Amino acid sequence: MPLTAEEQPDNYWFARHSKSIIFLISLLTIVGLYEALSIPVAVFPTTNFPRIIIGVDNGVMPIDQMEVTITRRIEEAVRAVPGLEDVRSVTSRGSAEVNLFFNWTVDMLETLQLVDAAVSRVQSTLPPTTQIQTHRLDFSSFPIIGYSLTSDAVPQTDLWELATYDIKPRLNRLIGVASVLVQGGQQPEFHVTVDPSRMLRTRVSVSDITAAINRTNVIDSPGLLNRNHQLFLGLVTAQAHSAEDIGNVVIKSVNNVPVRVQDVGTVARAVEPVYTVVSANGKPAVLLSVNRQPESNTVQVADEVHQEMASIGPTLPAGVEMRPFYDQSNIVTESIASVRDAIIIGLFLAGLIIWLFLRDWGTAVMTGLIVPVTMVMTFIAMKILGQTFNLMTLGGLAAAVGLVIDDKHFRLTADSACHGCRSEGNRYSSLRLRRSAKPQTPRASAHA
Repeated sequence: MPLTAEEQPDNYWFARHSKSIIFLISLLTIVGLYEALSIPVAVFPTTNFPRIIIGVDNGVMPIDQMEVTITRRIEEAVRAVPGLEDVRSVTSRGSAEVNLFFNWTVDMLETLQLVDAAVSRVQSTLPPTTQIQTHRLDFSSFPIIGYSLTSDAVPQTDLWELATYDIKPRLNRLIGVASVLVQGGQQPEFHVTVDPSRMLRTRVSVSDITAAINRTNVIDSPGLLNRNHQLFLGLVTAQAHSAEDIGNVVIKSVNNVPVRVQDVGTVARAVEPVYTVVSANGKPAVLLSVNRQPESNTVQVADEVHQEMASIGPTLPAGVEMRPFYDQSNIVTESIASVRDAIIIGLFLAGLIIWLFLRDWGTAVMTGLIVPVTMVMTFIAMKILGQTFNLMTLGGLAAAVGLVIDDKHFRLTADSACHGCRSEGNRYSSLRLRRSAKPQTPRASAHA
């Protein structure tokens, strides 16, 4: 049956520009594939929570004194920061945590700088031993990968030095790594045990001993030395490397007789007091936790860390065992694989169902092409909006596959039905035309 004038393909805009549309779709598909390779991968989306945490450490200061001299002054100083809605603090012996809550419209990077400026203004009024750290809360604050160091032969002090002075600097230089936290082990130090009777006899106090050690254990430069038309930098070192060096530190002179540390007490090697037990695989361990930068790729950073740790492994002392105990990139990798499998299985089942009901291979193949192209073009929008591949976006993409297939199947069914209606209408119209064109038999007249 010939098509009517209204049903001619040339009357449709998409039919007249089909080649241009196919070229545009192909171009967007290529751009989407390129952008998919540069989209960051993370477990959670990038979210700037309107919250800043101020951590304060001041030794063993009592709670009442901490609250009056430190916590309250910090709370009053940050009140002037724009956008601040609520301030909550928790004070304990020697430490405090101040939580600042802002509204969602503020720029958190700028707000963090304003908070640092407010804290620096009040820093001079706080005790000199106060240590303050400020950071904003986001998902990058949590580690993405962790390694453990255990050994039955190497002491915990050596494991701590190995993790702090050898492994940590090598991980910090990797692209995308924000910080490396070392936990566990035993930090070596020297302990000076004083004798009260000898201190009383030499008239030396504990503060005199502490000040003498801090004043002497330094490296300083007296200036430049000129020799043979060349300048040499002079360095004077008094660093203590052993218990004997600390014992020979002069505290003061009494009647032109020097009083040394070893004259009022004993010096011995020891370790820093440990209040937290860290273990891995049932053994005391040293843990290294790696944090990524906010805009970095979790999978890429984890791969770089794994490669660097693999190169560090052969250089470790004999008897040291290194194992990963946490890897956040596995969650992202498994999520991406799940979405990929869901898309492939969904396309296969959708094409099979469409072919069983419509008996049209072209429609089934078209469905298999439309869904991947639509997904790839979505990556362009994700890149423009600054989104990442995470559990939220991957779940949305997996759910969108079914929506695209349902919409495509509905359009194909509707088009087929409308085409069938038009065909039936044209057939009935032609039957009526043929009936009206049939010659009619004249009736007999009564007057004939």
